[in-house]
Amino acid sequence: MAFLSRNHLESILLISFTIAAILFTLPREQKEEENGGGGGGIKTTTPIPTVIFNTLPPPTFHVFVLSLIFAFAFSLSALLLLDADNNGTRTNCNYPQLHIVLVRFFECASLTSIASALAILGQALLLTATSSSCWPTNTASSLRLYPRA
Repeated sequence: MAFLSRNHLESILLISFTIAAILFTLPREQKEEENGGGGGGIKTTTPIPTVIFNTLPPPTFHVFVLSLIFAFAFSLSALLLLDADNNGTRTNCNYPQLHIVLVRFFECASLTSIASALAILGQALLLTATSSSCWPTNTASSLRLYPRA
């Protein structure tokens, strides 16, 4: 009946909750961004984790957080609908079909949301790893460290 198994939905729920809990422990800095269109936009500051998301613009972090929230909400909704009492006490004769459609919608939406959140997290981790300061840059000081032979 279900597109995803109960274990998959519980895994999505656990992963999204764990990542959101880890986000609260990371150090943050206030990044300024301009909201609104045109030249008269309002400038606001947003706390962005500096460990991972310092190389991406603030809206990308906002999309990441929304993806986590949606993954959590949709997987929890699908689990609750799977546990709902479906013994035919409803007066609507279309209830079983609607129930199946809603469960499948929530399953697909939770899978899509966690996939997008993990893709953004992977991109942020990759950009953070490649822009690390441990790589030698082509500056005058690094040229003095590595003289030509």
